Amino acid sequence: MAKTKKENTKEKLDLSLEGAWISMRKAIVIITITSIAMAVLTAWEVIPVKGWGEGILWGLLFGILIWVIFFGMIFFNRLIRR
Repeated sequence: MAKTKKENTKEKLDLSLEGAWISMRKAIVIITITSIAMAVLTAWEVIPVKGWGEGILWGLLFGILIWVIFFGMIFFNRLIRR
């Protein structure tokens, strides 16, 4: 009885480490909020120095780069786990 209980616990631990610790929907919401905040903060800091055009472009660049990193890591993770 004790051996099967230990084996079941070990199997549960192994399975829990392979699964995602956050849902994709929640991750998308977090990345959306983060990218918008980063874009606004970057534009806010660049506009007084470089002007509206460059400020908005730099803000968009930083906001998009957060998404590139997010999907790049998903791709990398799927590539490694095959």
